[in-house]
Amino acid sequence: MYFPLLFAAFPLAVLGALNGRCTGDKATGFWKESGICISTTNCADRGGKTKNDACPHDGDGIKCCLIGVEPSDVNPCGAYSHCTWTSNGCAGGTWYSGRCPGGDNYKCCRIRAGE
Repeated sequence: MYFPLLFAAFPLAVLGALNGRCTGDKATGFWKESGICISTTNCADRGGKTKNDACPHDGDGIKCCLIGVEPSDVNPCGAYSHCTWTSNGCAGGTWYSGRCPGGDNYKCCRIRAGE
């Protein structure tokens, strides 16, 4: 008797998470490792590149985005930097907050200062 209410209360449970990892069929390599599901506008504003079908069930305006990793050619926190999940680590580098979209677990890793 309460099942219809349960489904009505949680209709979005099957959707991928905005600001979450890219997990769709097309999320492979760097896209799966460092991609984030954000709006195409947010990705473009940050100089990132998007990929279709890597954020399942999120709609046309949400795509997997890479910032600072090929095919993107920006450096979000200085030379030799990219946005990635903190669980991936930043070997030999430094974490910078506020340079990448998402939450506290998605930051900019700068490997070296460069020019």
